[in-house]
Amino acid sequence: MDPMVFSGGDPRLESEIEVARNGALHFRAPADGARVAVYGPYVTLPAGEYRIELSLAVEERTSGDMIVELCRQKARIRIYARRCFSWELDRGLIRISYPFGQGVEDLEIRLIVPAGFAGSITQLAISRKI
Repeated sequence: MDPMVFSGGDPRLESEIEVARNGALHFRAPADGARVAVYGPYVTLPAGEYRIELSLAVEERTSGDMIVELCRQKARIRIYARRCFSWELDRGLIRISYPFGQGVEDLEIRLIVPAGFAGSITQLAISRKI
């Protein structure tokens, strides 16, 4: 399977707090609470181990946890979730390796950011490990 690469401006990537698209998905969380900065692309994958890489540029960091999730069925079923590490934000790359024991339909990658956090998603890449 060839890697799937989605630019931040791809219409399959959505946001609750999007402010503009120019090849990237720009977002700024309001001061009143955490929001979903990106969700999508709702792809179907056969069983196997995958690497998911979310590239981002941080414009304004705030306190609070950033959470990355793998979901299906429009986020009704959470497959995986974890807090993002500070060093991931510093280098601008959140990477997940995940083994899907069986195929998954409508896979959704979600990034939840704390209040006041601002940045942009430049790319999402999904590749199957050999």
